[in-house]
Amino acid sequence: MPNRIFFFSDIDDTLMQTKRKTDFTKSTVVGGYTKDGEENSFFYEGTKLFIDTLIASNITFVPTTARNMNSYERTVFSKDKNIKYVILNFGGMILIDGKIDQEWEEKMNAHYARIISIENLYEQLKNQLMSMNAELIIKIIDGFYISIYNKFNLDNKDVLTNIKEQLGVFLEEYKDFYLYENDNSFAILPNCLNKKFAVQYLIEKMNPIITLGAGDNISDLCFMNLCSFRFIPRKVPIKLL
Repeated sequence: MPNRIFFFSDIDDTLMQTKRKTDFTKSTVVGGYTKDGEENSFFYEGTKLFIDTLIASNITFVPTTARNMNSYERTVFSKDKNIKYVILNFGGMILIDGKIDQEWEEKMNAHYARIISIENLYEQLKNQLMSMNAELIIKIIDGFYISIYNKFNLDNKDVLTNIKEQLGVFLEEYKDFYLYENDNSFAILPNCLNKKFAVQYLIEKMNPIITLGAGDNISDLCFMNLCSFRFIPRKVPIKLL
């Protein structure tokens, strides 16, 4: 009989964090690597022990992340054969036993067929942001959404505010999309792309008896609110009320 307890959890800034955000006075465990194989994401030892204990107890742990396939494969989770289900690309892709779930893929393709193409939106966005002096990295991620990364002005709050305002103005014309914000990065996603839809799909498909949800971003509350219990790391900007 399959396990009936599911734990859906965001990865970055919930379970592990980048080198820049890690306090190395505490005991840490490597959680992820760059494309060049360098260590760049870290668990605190207690967090890694918590996750390992959950998996060992036969709770179904479901990484629920904005990472795409390539990025996910550079984490330690991708090597764990006990992880059966994975939600990637903000919910745009679901893996079951390492393979793309075709039923979910067809549902997502149907949604995307009804809106402006991501490629077209990308060209419009580049024109909108061209007047800004900020050095932004703008790219399409696997055809699912547009990423806007403020890589070269990490500590300049004025630049972040300006970017957010410009993106808000841009989206006034595109009501089928919404703005995601996390630290120094932004993303423009179609309304159909949200972790909550993928979580709901798996809950209905697998019918767990109880569900747990963990996340650090205000947007994670969307899928966490579907769960029986919510877990939020200390010192994250989520307000429950």
